[in-house]
Amino acid sequence: YSIVALTISFLLATSHILLSVSTVNKHKPWIETSYHGVITENTDVVLLDPPLVALDKDAPIPYAGEICAFNIHGLEAPFEAVVLNGTSGEGQLRARGLVDCELQKEYTFIIQAHDCGSGPGGTEGKKSHKAVVHIQVNDVNEFAPVFREPQYRAAVTEGKIYDSILQVEATDQDCSPQYSQICNYQITNTNTPFAIDRNGNIRNTEKLSYDRQQLYKIQVTAWDCGQKRALHSVPVHIDVKPVCKPGWQGGKRVDYEPGTGSKQLFPKMQLETCDIGQRECCSWVLEKSMRIYLLTESNYWSQNLDTGMSMS
Repeated sequence: YSIVALTISFLLATSHILLSVSTVNKHKPWIETSYHGVITENTDVVLLDPPLVALDKDAPIPYAGEICAFNIHGLEAPFEAVVLNGTSGEGQLRARGLVDCELQKEYTFIIQAHDCGSGPGGTEGKKSHKAVVHIQVNDVNEFAPVFREPQYRAAVTEGKIYDSILQVEATDQDCSPQYSQICNYQITNTNTPFAIDRNGNIRNTEKLSYDRQQLYKIQVTAWDCGQKRALHSVPVHIDVKPVCKPGWQGGKRVDYEPGTGSKQLFPKMQLETCDIGQRECCSWVLEKSMRIYLLTESNYWSQNLDTGMSMS
């Protein structure tokens, strides 16, 4: 009889404890409705605003008033939420791995808090409402500027001042405007008659002379807006062309002795018109239609339509 009485008393006490626990955990945890966070790429801690804190009106009752977990909904989000203090409800959002701004700049997912219910494992625990979390990934100046071309080349005519001879361009693979934009170009050579602006336009600062120098070789480097310099400068070659002077060119004195037969007078003579179309036309006419002969018998000059320019 005594054993049966003790068993009944134990069962009544146990059921009373379970009933007390279930009636004690009356409230759901509470969190903010939305969070905005910032994380710097290649780090793992997210700075949230407001901070991640869950409150439970069942506190200070053990388990029922404590926070056991923060769950993230959205498996594609590379983040996890951990409980730092179950009693105060303080949590922290972390990256499961290193995040890369160049791959993805922003993340959005859902977070929810769980209390501990009736025990350490969170049995019969209650869930808070779902809150939206928006994370922005801050850029790090990882990449240096790189020029689009391995080498640049241009030609100028002597004696002229150009507003822009050519433009060089560098790019940067960083994701943010601060670090991906090119803010400055510089010619690294000293004592050169050239200057470059922030857009990469190269101009001459003085009139160039073909007789003095026919080719200039300069080196150009670039900086992004985070003051990271290009690892390699780019070579720029600028050819100086002489001023075109219209007229017959290539004629030289030819000595002729009578009786020696025909001889070309001006085989290399050409008419320079300083216009490409006219130059080709006049060269063709000169080559195809004009020959000057010296006739030894009658001692006079004549013109004959044929090819070249000769004397006989």
